Amino acid sequence: MSTPDPTTTRPKNLPRDDVPPPEAPPPDSASSPEALRMSPPVSPHSHTKERRRRRRRRNPVSRLLRLLPWQLFLVLAILAVIVPTAAVAVFATDSYARVQESFTSLQRVVETLDGRAFTDFSLEDLERLQFSVHNFEGSLERARQQTGLLRRLSGLVPSSRSLFGLLDAAQPLVRASRNMLEGAQPALTFLIRGQQEGTVTARISSGERLIELLQAGQSRFATANLDLEEARLAIEGIDLTGISGERLSQYQQLVGYYEQIRSMNQIIQSMPDLVTSAFALEVPKNYLILSQNNDELRPSGGYISTYGWLRLRRFRITDYDYNETSPISPNPPPSAMLNELDVPSWWFKSRVPIMAAWSGSWYADYPNTAKMAAWYYDNGLNPRSPVDGVIAIDVTGFQYLLEGLGAVEMPDYGVTITPANFRETIYRIRAEGADKHKVFVTEIYRRILAKWQTISQESSIPLLNAALKGLQTKHIMIYFTDPKLNEVMDLLGWSGKQTFGEGDYLLLSDANLGNKSNSSVLRALTYSVSISPEGDLTSRAILDYSYPSEVADKDPAVAPEHYGDQKDYYSLIQLYTPAGTVLQSTENLQSEAAIDAHEQYTVLATGILVRFDTNERFEFNYTVPRKVSAFGSYQRYRLLIQKQPGTQGDQVNVQVNLPAGSRVISTSIPPTDSFVLDNPILEFQLTLTADREIEIIYQQ
Repeated sequence: MSTPDPTTTRPKNLPRDDVPPPEAPPPDSASSPEALRMSPPVSPHSHTKERRRRRRRRNPVSRLLRLLPWQLFLVLAILAVIVPTAAVAVFATDSYARVQESFTSLQRVVETLDGRAFTDFSLEDLERLQFSVHNFEGSLERARQQTGLLRRLSGLVPSSRSLFGLLDAAQPLVRASRNMLEGAQPALTFLIRGQQEGTVTARISSGERLIELLQAGQSRFATANLDLEEARLAIEGIDLTGISGERLSQYQQLVGYYEQIRSMNQIIQSMPDLVTSAFALEVPKNYLILSQNNDELRPSGGYISTYGWLRLRRFRITDYDYNETSPISPNPPPSAMLNELDVPSWWFKSRVPIMAAWSGSWYADYPNTAKMAAWYYDNGLNPRSPVDGVIAIDVTGFQYLLEGLGAVEMPDYGVTITPANFRETIYRIRAEGADKHKVFVTEIYRRILAKWQTISQESSIPLLNAALKGLQTKHIMIYFTDPKLNEVMDLLGWSGKQTFGEGDYLLLSDANLGNKSNSSVLRALTYSVSISPEGDLTSRAILDYSYPSEVADKDPAVAPEHYGDQKDYYSLIQLYTPAGTVLQSTENLQSEAAIDAHEQYTVLATGILVRFDTNERFEFNYTVPRKVSAFGSYQRYRLLIQKQPGTQGDQVNVQVNLPAGSRVISTSIPPTDSFVLDNPILEFQLTLTADREIEIIYQQ
């Protein structure tokens, strides 16, 4: 066994021989008694601490930082602010751009479908719509994830807060759309497949399956309501102070979609009850039908020349009748009940006063007219009273229905009625004297109802489209005695109701007092409004009436046998304006205007005469207080122009004069023209086939 070399092997923890020992302190320093007295005692760990200090001094990063100038810390501090700020703006804008791309794709699908009747929808259309909604929802979720960290830095970029608010509000709104589509899919698929297979009529006539499918989706509709509430709170939480015009436009668009989706969800949630009640699945329903002649306009449609009733049970008309209107048909209420009516002093005086409640009332609001007609019919103890609803159909509405039904044979009269000859045939028979045309019209309507009962499956879709067209243009209107059902009609826009908001308002209503010339009398409305810096309105409404012979000569309703010695056009007009209207002056009126002020509106009423083959212009100048509202840091002006039921589509020109120095931020519809003189001016041209609204956001 070899012996270890002491020069190469040593025990651990012993000092190496080749390492020089520490120098001894000079005798006159640390080892001196004086030094020993002044030096602190040596810790047993002093060598370990020393080694750590040496390692720290050798850290290259620490050495580099010690060498950098102090100015670098200032640069880094600035970058720490600028870089996150830029990131918030860039990433948020990029995310929003991706969202906008998906939204644009969804819009294209919706716009494509918007031009179609529902009965033209296919299952492929439904799938495209669902795919677009899912794609949009996915884009919103990705944007939320991308901007999650950046939201914490949004305080550095105040303008980004509104962007994040829009994204936050859009997400539950799209969820609501998805839930609503998923809830409605079974019923929509049932209807679409039924019409493709030609079995829709048979299946809907039973009704139960459709209602079951609508009820099956109620949980989804309820979830959509929760999503809509979340969207509403998010929208209300968006701070509009200092928001840019572009963001404000996006905000308005979002609010518009919220209102549409909320209304749609309310409608579809109510649909099972509506279908069950309106189509008499549980108990029979009785409906009064008012046949309005819109060749003789009245404020809510036309003179009621004939009327009918029908009894409905489980989607089928089980009984019906039609009759002509006269002082004793339908049976009038007792004359003493006239005291229950509040007839305006300016309304024309009827030969039979109680008939003021029947022959087409002074209300431009159809629900009020229908309510009064039901009162008249029920209190006269007429067949099938009390009625559960009142349906108004004018001449144009019946023409629409004929387009869906096809020709109607009238063997007793040797004629086949079509949409093209409907009016001409009525007035030809009217010219034969007495009230023969009323008997004829009554028979036409009876045959239309009878044909409706036996309609083929192939014809059911055109008929449904024709009915929807009439409802959308106020040639067909529906009123129920059940307020809940009326709320659904209001949401659908099928009730003919006047709607008074907080903004500006206009409706022109005629009551023809002489003949059947309204298809030949052309109306145009020019409305000019100047807005003061305080939001007050100075308004001018110019009503143009034209009664040209070249139009009247081709009109079967305008012939000597129909008008006698009243070829000229006499009318009692009502101009509905906002509450608080103060009439300042008029031009060319033939009688003094009556002013009838109400809580929600003001009526300016007067009689007019337009002679055959002439033009007349009537002017009203008035002021309205404070009809402009604050919208964040901007101002908002709204004008609602409602269509008189029964009219074909008046031409309307609107000129809005904004306060001097104002800047237009957005408009709800594109102006036809705009220019700046002393102040910005916007012009709009409309054809009033339905109610129209103009909204202008501007900055003073």
